[in-house]
Amino acid sequence: MDPKKIRRLPLYIGGLFTVITGIFLFLCPEITSGVIGILLGVVLFVSGISEFTGDIISSRQKNDEGNAYKICSEIGLVYSLVIMVCGLFLILKHDSVLMVLPSVTGLFILSCGIVRLRQAMLMFKKKDSFSLAVTGLAVFLVISGIVFLTEAFSGTRDTIVFTGIALVISGLESCLLGSDK
Repeated sequence: MDPKKIRRLPLYIGGLFTVITGIFLFLCPEITSGVIGILLGVVLFVSGISEFTGDIISSRQKNDEGNAYKICSEIGLVYSLVIMVCGLFLILKHDSVLMVLPSVTGLFILSCGIVRLRQAMLMFKKKDSFSLAVTGLAVFLVISGIVFLTEAFSGTRDTIVFTGIALVISGLESCLLGSDK
């Protein structure tokens, strides 16, 4: 199998899983309010695994791109480990998630947006056709993370619906990152 396709596979898997979870949260917020801690924990854990796997595979294939890529890869590895730990925490402490849902979701979405902005800058350097779309989606995620952290929503239902939208955007962005040339 082509090494580029192997490198992209974790991004596609994580992105597809995130999109499906986001659609579920968006369409069924009443059903998901009881299990949102587990759902977000699983999303974070799967995202962390796919980011970690993709960064490991990429770092072995792209040693020739210099120090800037190595530093970005190390940031990606740390980010993926942090979100895996957060995911495990949410799975284990799922009953208390509703109290801190805006903060936890805001931090995840904000950090995801920042990491994706870093990846978009690398795509601009390579003159990738999806770099503008990835940058726009990353800016949306950063703004969404800030909105979550300011607790702009009046209730749990609104927070869950907006979480679903943000997860769909994040998952689509993962798939776009996987399709870079």
